[in-house]
Amino acid sequence: MLVAVCFAATLLAACSKEEPAPPPAPRTVRVVKVEMNPLGAGGQASGTIQSRYNASVGFLVSGRLIERPADVGGLVKKGDVLARIDPTDYKNKLTAAQSDVNSAQSVVAQAAPQEQRLRGLLKQGFSTQANYDVALRNLNTAQASLQQAQANLRLAQDQLAYTTLKADSDGVITQTGADPGQVVNAGQMIVVVSQVNAREAVFAVGEQAVARLPQDIVVEVSLQSDPKITADGYIREISPTADPVTGTYTVKVALSDPPEAMRLGAVVTGTVHTAGQDVAVIPTGALLQTGSQPAVWVVDAAASVVHRRPVKMLQFDADSVTISEGLKEGDIVVTAGVNLLSEGEKVALPAQAAQ
Repeated sequence: MLVAVCFAATLLAACSKEEPAPPPAPRTVRVVKVEMNPLGAGGQASGTIQSRYNASVGFLVSGRLIERPADVGGLVKKGDVLARIDPTDYKNKLTAAQSDVNSAQSVVAQAAPQEQRLRGLLKQGFSTQANYDVALRNLNTAQASLQQAQANLRLAQDQLAYTTLKADSDGVITQTGADPGQVVNAGQMIVVVSQVNAREAVFAVGEQAVARLPQDIVVEVSLQSDPKITADGYIREISPTADPVTGTYTVKVALSDPPEAMRLGAVVTGTVHTAGQDVAVIPTGALLQTGSQPAVWVVDAAASVVHRRPVKMLQFDADSVTISEGLKEGDIVVTAGVNLLSEGEKVALPAQAAQ
């Protein structure tokens, strides 16, 4: 009797239809809605006003410096005398060169008629070719000596003129290199003339700031002693190498129509303001680092499913990630549990995010 009952129970169980297991409920995810905002770049740096053109001026000849009217801070005009060296030796050279020219002219004056006379006699048959050749050679030698003497005379005249050092352009004296009584060599720096009309602001900027600094940016330069005095400029040059001591890079800003108050050596402040590209800032937990490229899960609100989307990071810190490419305004990004999701998985949005 017991066997029959068990058999009947087994048969009844086999005939009954099993109910399928209900699908799992969609995973509720934490999300954030993307807002695109311009990435602003800006900052300040201190610097000084300098001249773009600083000429180290020196004599083209050597000698003893006897006078230097120019001094540091003095304004000079083109043609002003900056310094003089003793011209005695160069005057003597000029006198000797002039004497050589006079002597050579006398020799030419004697050889030329002789050559002309023998040329006529040779045509008439009263002289030999050999005699005429000697006269012609003497004339050519005398003329060559005269040319050499005249060249030496011009050189002596130039050297005498070089004993007076004059300014090649308007400017201000910013440095001196020799004092009266000192023997100076040719090319040695006597004074440095800085052009006032070519002023620029020079700053020392850190490596990270230089890397984000576009060269076409407008820089507002203001006096530290009076911030109301300003001038706009553009970046003319960024040093390719860092200063070995400070580790900063030299940035030169050319000024357009700087005010007179921005004198050479004045301390100034440079300020830049830029509006960068549109970026999205999302929590660090939204970043999915399982592939070769960073990605996030973006929720398709209509279908309530997630899709993997590659992104490009611009900045990364402990709390947030700045995304420059891959997201757009209004995207819904999963911010927690990203490693538990799969492509196309259904999710449930919080009530405030679903609206």
